[in-house]
Amino acid sequence: MPKITIGRSDADMEDFGAELGTGLLGKHLVGEGSEAHAANPIRMDIARPHVIGVFGKRGTGKSYSLGVIAEELVTADESVSQNIATMIVDPMGIYWSMKFPNEDDAVLLDQWDMKPDAMDIDLFIPEGQAETFRERDIPFDKTFTLRPSDLSSADWAMAFDMQLNEPRGILLERVLRDLREDYDNFAVDDMIEYARTQGDFDEDVRKSLVNRLMAANDWGIFSAEGTALDDLYTRGGLSILDVSSFGNIRGSWSVKSLVVGLLAKKILQERMASKRLEEIAEMEGTQTSESPIVWMIIDEAHQFIPNDHKTPASDPLLSWVKIGREPGVSLVLATQQPYKLNADALSQCDIILSHRLTDKSDIDALKEIMATYMRYDITTYIDNLPRVKGAAIGLDDNSERVYSLRVRPRLSWHAGGTPAAIKEGRE
Repeated sequence: MPKITIGRSDADMEDFGAELGTGLLGKHLVGEGSEAHAANPIRMDIARPHVIGVFGKRGTGKSYSLGVIAEELVTADESVSQNIATMIVDPMGIYWSMKFPNEDDAVLLDQWDMKPDAMDIDLFIPEGQAETFRERDIPFDKTFTLRPSDLSSADWAMAFDMQLNEPRGILLERVLRDLREDYDNFAVDDMIEYARTQGDFDEDVRKSLVNRLMAANDWGIFSAEGTALDDLYTRGGLSILDVSSFGNIRGSWSVKSLVVGLLAKKILQERMASKRLEEIAEMEGTQTSESPIVWMIIDEAHQFIPNDHKTPASDPLLSWVKIGREPGVSLVLATQQPYKLNADALSQCDIILSHRLTDKSDIDALKEIMATYMRYDITTYIDNLPRVKGAAIGLDDNSERVYSLRVRPRLSWHAGGTPAAIKEGRE
């Protein structure tokens, strides 16, 4: 049976083979529509950095597929998984369920020679939400905070929906500049107190900025010290960064983007420093890995790196897209609406997994980046997919081929299903 491994170069295929450093994505679909049947396995390279796009309209398996990719990263051969750290940015609060085995699909998993399995995850929530989670008996493992001093004035301005050249923006820049001159770290309360004392600004300007800073304090994500980067991910581990609790505040996506943007920036800086030390060690004939290769998996990615405006996460994530291969960071961007995803990010995806799409704008967006490799129009590929969950087309930019496939069943529980008013087990 021919082996299909997407995302792997010919050189790596010769050195490592088709399985070491790969994950099982699913099985090749042969035939069209209802006549299609699953044939040989399709594996995906996880040994090298990638930019991966996962697309599909609601209910076709997009979030499910993200869980499959994460499972493969943490259950890979230890010689590979221990050099990888995986982080899922969860804006919808659905990946906590990976702590539990997928017993509901035990029979289906058995058909794939697999068994239900719980993932050993670290579930992070904002520190300011911990009490609410405890009161409602919602499980979590750890909390996280960010340092206000790590954010630029542009980050704050985007989060507050203000311009830096307006009086409030000018005051904001002064607050940050002066506090950084006097302190290594500072809290939002320090920013508030300092803004109040700037008498050469109108009182209305000071009050307006102070009100926004007080609202930022209520987000529950800031502290003077912040959470150490090393605490947010571990070798061979899976961290879930649950930012769904911001959904009930004004400008919630800006807050989520602040979190993602700062983490992406710091992780990339860490990997760039580590890569230099690793290269020095290699030249000296020694082996060392200063920090693991980081895979960041982002659901609803068009909200963090949109095509029509910038968020605090846009520039950091674009840096991952453009230069991430060299320092060793991978990005998985999932969205129901690929046409809303930043065009540069979309064009740089070297692996694409697309479930069913029906909106013309989304299909056209994929046409632009996939047309070179397709024998037929993309609509034909999508229409020929069987109407089963998990059916998708996969683009491998490395081999310049398009495959129809069915994503494998999840080992761990998937909490992203659609609720039903009619419950099972009724008489």
